[in-house]
Amino acid sequence: MNSEVTLKDIAAELHVSMTTVHRAIHNKDGISQSMRLTVLEKAKELGYTTNYVASSLKRHTMKVAVVLSSEEGSGRYYHRQFWNAVRSCEAEANSLNVHVLYYAFDETPESQLAVLDKVFTENYGNLDGLLIMPAEYDEPMRRAIERFTYSGVSVVLLDNDIPGCGRICCVAPHNTLTGRLGGELLTSMNLPEGKVLVAGGCETSASHVHNLRGFQAYLSEQGGRLQPLVIHKYYDLSETYREAVEILKSRDDIVAFYPVTARETIPLAQAMIDCGLAGKICGIGSDLYPETAQFLKDGVIRAIIYKNAYDKGKRGFRLLFSHLVKKINPPAESVAVPISIIMKNNLPFFADRIE
Repeated sequence: MNSEVTLKDIAAELHVSMTTVHRAIHNKDGISQSMRLTVLEKAKELGYTTNYVASSLKRHTMKVAVVLSSEEGSGRYYHRQFWNAVRSCEAEANSLNVHVLYYAFDETPESQLAVLDKVFTENYGNLDGLLIMPAEYDEPMRRAIERFTYSGVSVVLLDNDIPGCGRICCVAPHNTLTGRLGGELLTSMNLPEGKVLVAGGCETSASHVHNLRGFQAYLSEQGGRLQPLVIHKYYDLSETYREAVEILKSRDDIVAFYPVTARETIPLAQAMIDCGLAGKICGIGSDLYPETAQFLKDGVIRAIIYKNAYDKGKRGFRLLFSHLVKKINPPAESVAVPISIIMKNNLPFFADRIE
């Protein structure tokens, strides 16, 4: 980086005003797109890089609130990755005068709404950004988020999108394609005709609903040889296990199982083990943590669909951070993060994500 290059130098090279250069570099209105590109090309040519550290010293401390489901209990299977991702960005944020506030809720919509009210009240008029994974996509959640966006707070959503709430973007895998991928995996394994035992997630979570619909649609498109049998006990994993055992003991047509969410992998897999069906019924796991890694090694499941929570969390925070500090808008309102299929032989490549 050439630290001696200034806005004045760029303006002189192009014979334009410093105001024009400032507007181009900081993505502000008032100039044409062609002029913006011309300025950015010249800045790159001269080796100019915005000095965000200097800029941060001239402005007030920015505050960003992070509102995520607790990483404790069942939250460790999936949500902990989001927390780890945000924490990995905190030092850089602090160095640029951005203070991160952490708020956890117990995953229920009621708890999250209460936490959002607390965030708004405690930081009224003094909050710049909000990173949040909505527990549901209903009207109360929309209104709670609009309360922030209408107050000028920049909001980035994770996993569950709520279009029209004023958020600047949502970061998520393509949930429908994730479900379709699960269906494609199972149909590629030459299974006999029969039922697929599915733990269907939360019926009011957009990401879970779209995943399940994608899975069901793909199986239907393949002729219906595999038919989903869905359990909806998301908030009570002991009930998921109990119902799975009951089904396995009363039916002989279950040929596979598929959990929509990370937390539901364990009760389905444990039911297979306890019923003596581990390895005999084909299973797909959701997300990567010590238990799913062990299930994969032991042959209880044949593959894991890894939805990359860590990268989603990091991407979401960085998009919000760049929007606030660098005045760079997200590339789109919906930002996708790639998903991966993990099997025994590529599991070692993901060792740093197992915790």
